Amino acid sequence: MTFAWTICLVSGGLVYLYFVCRIVNGLLKLRSQHGNIDPKTFQTSVIIAARNEEKFIGKTLRHVLAQDYPVDMFEVIVVDDRSEDKTGRIVEEFAQSDPRVRLITQTTIHKNFSPKKQALERGIQSASGDIIITTDADCSPEQGWIRTLLSKFDSNTGIVLGQARFDIGNSPPVWQKLQALDFRSQGYAAAGLAADGIPFSCTGASLAFRREAYNNVEGYDGVNTLISGDDELLMSKISQSRWDVIAVGEKDAVVPTRPPASIRELWYQRIRWGSKGLFLRTSRKLTLVGIFIFFLSLSFGPLVGLFSSSWWLLGCMFGLKCLLDFVSVFVGKSVFRERINWFDFLILEIIHAPVIVVFAIGGHILNFEWKGQVFSSKGASS
Repeated sequence: MTFAWTICLVSGGLVYLYFVCRIVNGLLKLRSQHGNIDPKTFQTSVIIAARNEEKFIGKTLRHVLAQDYPVDMFEVIVVDDRSEDKTGRIVEEFAQSDPRVRLITQTTIHKNFSPKKQALERGIQSASGDIIITTDADCSPEQGWIRTLLSKFDSNTGIVLGQARFDIGNSPPVWQKLQALDFRSQGYAAAGLAADGIPFSCTGASLAFRREAYNNVEGYDGVNTLISGDDELLMSKISQSRWDVIAVGEKDAVVPTRPPASIRELWYQRIRWGSKGLFLRTSRKLTLVGIFIFFLSLSFGPLVGLFSSSWWLLGCMFGLKCLLDFVSVFVGKSVFRERINWFDFLILEIIHAPVIVVFAIGGHILNFEWKGQVFSSKGASS
């Protein structure tokens, strides 16, 4: 058992070393690209899928409508996905006072179709823009958000990846600070990997793509049954086509969003995110399997140490992980000009590997709740 564990730990550690080196290399490229925004103007459609978001949709629309972008060059389409509250009514009030806003009401879901993907697809089909931008109904983008995302498009650009950060307020509980830091580090990783030519992930809270690229890859066809992945799986399809994937390192492309309000909600969010891992392209899956093996080996390391003298190896590999994570987070926070609480980072490092293992396994075997509905890991409602 000790020999097998050693092989898994070392080989997984090498995969993680390679993975983080690519992240850091990409982040360094992003840092060197900081400069003035190159203003570009496209006819743009902002698509927001909303379900039971009466508490947040008004604030989101106010932020989107306040963009420093020509008012005649963008529209905002909200697709109300069977809301049971006042979401649709609030959007309709905005539409009556601002012609840029349109409401689409979604009342039924096709069999084996992700509700959010269907809502986004309906919005895209009715959009007039050459560029589609998505965000969530509980986000508050800065005034330069649209301008910054569009500045990255050239004739070869298919999709541009922004960022999101949890808005946890001034005095959050420890668990919220840790999950916000973990979410931020995921954003750093996504930006670095995309900048280094191997895009792994992104967020639909701040995402822009060319309508032509979306049509070229037939949109969500082939992944439309999966509840999660309206962002990452679309990005993956576009990245395998002739179009370029571009990451943004500017602060204005970072969108504040609402964090999970409870540990229960956090649990369901993370296993929902984990449910799409097996549907990524093969090369990405192999890398993630290697990282999973590394994290799994670290998690079981103390148990193996009870029956062998392998504590030194466990300590070395855990130290390697901490060093790699520190470097990637340090470079990431310098790129996005953010601050890190390093005490929170240390606490997160202690629990990070076993927590990620649990989320990854849970995402593929357990049901989860989302927007008042229950889904299986394969996407069907239950």
